[in-house]
Amino acid sequence: MFRILRLSVCCCARLGCLALVAALLPAHGSCQTAASAAPATTELRVFDPSLIDKSVDPCDNFYRYSCNGWFKRNPLPPDQTSYGRFTELYELNRLHLKQILEQAAIASPSRTPNEQKIGDEYASCMDTAAIDKEGMAPLQPELDRIAALKSLAELPALVGHLQTIGVNAFFGMGSNQDYADANSVISFYGAAGLGLPERDYYTRTDAKSVEQRTAYLDHVSKIFALAGEPDVQAHRDAGTVLAIETRLAKASLTITEQRDPQNLNHPTDLDNFSKQLTHFSMREYVDATHAPSSGKMNDMEPKFFAEFNALLGDTPLGQIKTYLRWHLLHTFAGTSMPTAFDEESWHFYSHVLNGAEKQQERWKRCTSRIDGEMGEALGQVYVAKYFPPDAKQHALEMTLAIEQAMDKDVDGLDWMSAETKVKAKEKLHTVMNKIGYPDKWRDYSKLEIVRGDVLGNEERVTEFEFARDLAKIGKPVDKSEWLMSPPTVNAYYDPQQNNVNFPAGYFQPPFFSDKEDDAANYGDMGSTIGHELTHGFDDQGRQFDKDGNLKDWWTKEDEQKFNERADCEVKQYDAVEAVPGVHLNGKLTVGENLADLGGLWLAWLAWLDKVQDAHLDMNAKTDGYRPDQRFWIAYAQQWCTQTRPEQLRTQAQTDPHAPDEYRTNTVLTDLPEFAKSFSCKKTDKMVDPKPCRVW
Repeated sequence: MFRILRLSVCCCARLGCLALVAALLPAHGSCQTAASAAPATTELRVFDPSLIDKSVDPCDNFYRYSCNGWFKRNPLPPDQTSYGRFTELYELNRLHLKQILEQAAIASPSRTPNEQKIGDEYASCMDTAAIDKEGMAPLQPELDRIAALKSLAELPALVGHLQTIGVNAFFGMGSNQDYADANSVISFYGAAGLGLPERDYYTRTDAKSVEQRTAYLDHVSKIFALAGEPDVQAHRDAGTVLAIETRLAKASLTITEQRDPQNLNHPTDLDNFSKQLTHFSMREYVDATHAPSSGKMNDMEPKFFAEFNALLGDTPLGQIKTYLRWHLLHTFAGTSMPTAFDEESWHFYSHVLNGAEKQQERWKRCTSRIDGEMGEALGQVYVAKYFPPDAKQHALEMTLAIEQAMDKDVDGLDWMSAETKVKAKEKLHTVMNKIGYPDKWRDYSKLEIVRGDVLGNEERVTEFEFARDLAKIGKPVDKSEWLMSPPTVNAYYDPQQNNVNFPAGYFQPPFFSDKEDDAANYGDMGSTIGHELTHGFDDQGRQFDKDGNLKDWWTKEDEQKFNERADCEVKQYDAVEAVPGVHLNGKLTVGENLADLGGLWLAWLAWLDKVQDAHLDMNAKTDGYRPDQRFWIAYAQQWCTQTRPEQLRTQAQTDPHAPDEYRTNTVLTDLPEFAKSFSCKKTDKMVDPKPCRVW
């Protein structure tokens, strides 16, 4: 399903974050990362001395020094493309959600309306025998609708309908805050319509990319064959799909170009936008989607829509129908379709692209599905059981401490002028902190969930969310809305609303614990809070003012100095070879890299304030380590992660986050305070002779 790029950025890469950062990943694509459940007897700790490998010199490779014990204890499960500390907690949370869903699935007149919805949807998802017995029948009405397309004039209404049920056809449309006026919600139209993770998968010419495109052709062909096409036709139709998608991809912005909001800001109105689409009636489209038929809107990618219009003008109708048929099958070829479709989709997106050796157990995928579909209905029960009020208060106190540290840090910046510092502090002081869960829960009363109708449920959930999104247009911005469900092990910053968001699921070991000292908690969770806060001042976030408007509040000299310092980090990460022949893209990862470094620095400053207030003995050792050493080790241990080479390749090419080893080592090489804690020499690998620093 297309999602408008909100420029929201999260603290970890593979646990739901990409759904906020990029709109173009396929529904069953490379974000799949759930892991085998952590054993119930495992005690997750923020600082765990048993994970440390003392045979490794901390000044040579601090990541391996801090994590090798974890690697030995946690071989990569066969159903995983990566497995780390985040997945440990994610799996523990998912076990809790499973228990909630299994109880809710028991038919009972005492169930609440939300319990009925989440329980019946879970039961429907788990009933693979019924799904296999139904076969293609539930999807046949939509296939018939595509087959009945008689002319290009009928296409806009068909595309509009398909998009309301989640089919990623040609382009995407949704609501978003106006870049020029953050209090106003308008419609955004953007590039979409691809089956591969992002546009460069269609354009790269190296051997591996050619191999992946060949595998994609084979995958599309197999899906068509499963839908009943003869093999020869299925192969021919797969070629048609690839040709159309390649054309759309070449007209789209690269993922690096998408990082600059100025590249996405092309305000116009629907009347003028409609005039440019000579082969596509916007009137028919908006009628089908119930979108606004007039008023201000944003054309995120004018070049793309010009090519889309040209494509419609010179592509035979039969080929357009083939493309639509593929995207319909692709959208639902997961837990809503018979086993053969589900397994083929997994095989390409999880195995071929990312190296998974085994598909996840069904209950895991169904649990994640319900969390994605009705996260606040499920999350309301989760919060009541697992996130007491005192946990929320502790999280808020730490967040405020980090913000106070940033206030002091801004004062000490030698490269920023007094004029820009005033604006930076104004923005900092207006940041809204959202902790745990929404103040007002989402209303699902208009959503119908029918037990046994798993594909119909997926359609209705998508229609519900599509309509809910469009209903925001023309109304006041709801800054209390959450983009993640309460059980999520993640966090994000929203530059257009200037708020930081920390779901309840995150504030647990191995990231935060009342049983552990401030050194561990600030090194781990504190760095995450600082990370999200720093996103308000990274290469994207800094372009928005305190009210969320895309507005330049920097002096030209300060902007130049910022860019010079940010470019230092771009070059650092460009030099990293994630897998043989594939380097990281420093421009793609610069926002996350700035947030990693800035966030850890802010956590360090906030922790030092705690040390001073508590008159802590900095030479006293716990578990054999001084407090400052525990701080750095706790930071590193949150990133302990096993990752398959295939996943590393995908991550390097598509992900705005660097692999976890570099989120640890590269960041620490820029901090002389770290080197001092472990007595590292200037010639050691963990010391950069020319460290980078912005915030």
